[in-house]
Amino acid sequence: MSEIDMEAPLNNSSSCSSLFEIEVKATFIIVERNPSAGDEPFVEAGRIISQVIHKFPLDDLINDGYGAVLDMLNSMCVPVQPSMVEEIASTAVRLAADARDRDGKVSTMQVAIEAVVDDVPDFGSGDNDIDDSDEEGVAMMEEEVAGSVGKTVVDSTGKECPICLEELVVGGEAACMPCSHAFHELCIVTWLKKKKRCPCCRFDLSNMKNVV
Repeated sequence: MSEIDMEAPLNNSSSCSSLFEIEVKATFIIVERNPSAGDEPFVEAGRIISQVIHKFPLDDLINDGYGAVLDMLNSMCVPVQPSMVEEIASTAVRLAADARDRDGKVSTMQVAIEAVVDDVPDFGSGDNDIDDSDEEGVAMMEEEVAGSVGKTVVDSTGKECPICLEELVVGGEAACMPCSHAFHELCIVTWLKKKKRCPCCRFDLSNMKNVV
């Protein structure tokens, strides 16, 4: 299930006159089955935010807005619904056509999407040497997560969890990877159930088994 929210385009005089920009902020709400009996069969396990600016040639977007938007959402692993694609595409095409008919100066269109998913999206790390589908590797990761992710005290303001982008509370505890990057515990544990590497520096947690 996905929900979208679109805002009026922002003025962007520095944009190339032949391009149209769509800034997409996708919030993936990860849910899992509620282990306790109750009215809610699913509970929220964490959130991951992906924010990307996509650039399109004006004519390409105007001629095939639906296909362009569909490819854009698929590249971000957003669960798509035809009505959602059509709504974004129709708005983008109209704005792109207006920009072309005026002076060619293009603004950035902002789209916010919330998608409920049951697993961490596979954004594609480009690690051809790592097979995340390997059952032994995944089982090893699940066994090592608890012992390899430590704790640290947040000692200054302005620090954000790199996964959900929400501020870490000063004086509170945060989960700390061996590479020293800090996260909300729920965020990094949820991430590591799918990925073996730090989302910041790509430190490979599975290599900890080789450290004495």
